[in-house]
Amino acid sequence: MSKKIRIITHNGKFHADDVCAVAVVRMWLEKFGEKTIFGKTKIEILRTRDLTLIKEGDFAVDVGGIYNPEKMRFDHHQNGLGKRPNGIPYVAFGLVWETYGEKICESRAVAIEIDEKIIQSIDALDNGQEIYTSLIAEMHPYLFADAIDAFNFLRQKNGETLDKNFLEAVNFARKILEREVAKMRLEIEERKLVEEIYRQTEDKRIIILDAYYSDCAWQKTLRQHAESLFIVRQSRENGDWRVQAIGKKSGSFENRRDLPADWAGKTGAELAKITGVADAVFCHGGLFVAVAKSKAGALALARLAVNSAIA
Repeated sequence: MSKKIRIITHNGKFHADDVCAVAVVRMWLEKFGEKTIFGKTKIEILRTRDLTLIKEGDFAVDVGGIYNPEKMRFDHHQNGLGKRPNGIPYVAFGLVWETYGEKICESRAVAIEIDEKIIQSIDALDNGQEIYTSLIAEMHPYLFADAIDAFNFLRQKNGETLDKNFLEAVNFARKILEREVAKMRLEIEERKLVEEIYRQTEDKRIIILDAYYSDCAWQKTLRQHAESLFIVRQSRENGDWRVQAIGKKSGSFENRRDLPADWAGKTGAELAKITGVADAVFCHGGLFVAVAKSKAGALALARLAVNSAIA
């Protein structure tokens, strides 16, 4: 019997599914010290399709034909596995996350958000399920799965092998997942704070954020409130203040209300003359953000935008 905890997955070309599933198992083992359950202290990742070795492994991920989380078996290629309410079926990544995600995140809410943000798209892709439509012919976004697939390319001069590159891809995926979990934990807290600011704001068309909150936090929160049009907040980079438009929906660049069209691309004295705001600095050509040197200046720009004619 191996003296190491053995995580088994298939050999050959790898994908985001098996890479991320193995990364999650390692995260769970190392975060909670569950290695002591096995009476072993080290982790070994073995890539094989040998059924004897698979049966002897402590974990079998994306291989073996069995889904049984109590026995640490997480294959999805057999029939009869369930789907999420939105119709996206589970693959190994999703199955492993369903078992260990909440413990890793120490929060069911965070685990659900990570599933929605990252895991479901990978599960869908691995099942050949389309979840988006490109608006430009032959143009597609670069996906997390594409980044993982880059590790399948072997640089012969470097002596790379698929097994070595798989381990590198697992480490890469783990770093991304760890950062996304930490980011999502903070984002959920920020949403609560933004919601409270919204609740206390009298004119809810303009929401003033005196502290820094991530774009994801304030956009997701304020998109739920139809009357909110703009936020005013300070830049983390240089101390300037900006007015930003709230988007109509997630993933879209369409604003509920654009900034006035005659501000587009204007800077400095020209923008100050048009707006009457002396410290106006810049307005983006996309009419979603304008900048002033002071909070009062940004707030003045926001009020002008609110009172402008709707395009």
